Amino acid sequence: MKILVVDDNPINLKFLFYSLRNEYEIDMASGGDEALHLTQSIKYDLILMDLWMPLLDGAETTRQIRSLGTNINKQTPIIFCTTSSDDDDRQRCLTFGANDYLIKPIQVNLLKEKLEYYLGN
Repeated sequence: MKILVVDDNPINLKFLFYSLRNEYEIDMASGGDEALHLTQSIKYDLILMDLWMPLLDGAETTRQIRSLGTNINKQTPIIFCTTSSDDDDRQRCLTFGANDYLIKPIQVNLLKEKLEYYLGN
């Protein structure tokens, strides 16, 4: 299974990479623009997305992934992993196409349960 992790914080990218690398193939993107580029040519089984990133935030990145007609990841589950516990942020992400929303700090066991649910493992 192939997962794309999108986060502008290198520490968060490393944490998720090392937490999941034994079970999944992990690609990493440090921003929404890089994620959009990757999702146009690579089929991901799931995307882990941060909300607050410079230039293109995670909600807008998700909206664009979902709206692009030729996107090979249009139905790919997207789980937000973000520091925001604000209900408006959560609703915006879900409205733009997110499947789930987790608040950092992420509990690895909970994240793995979510991945199993969405990936059908």
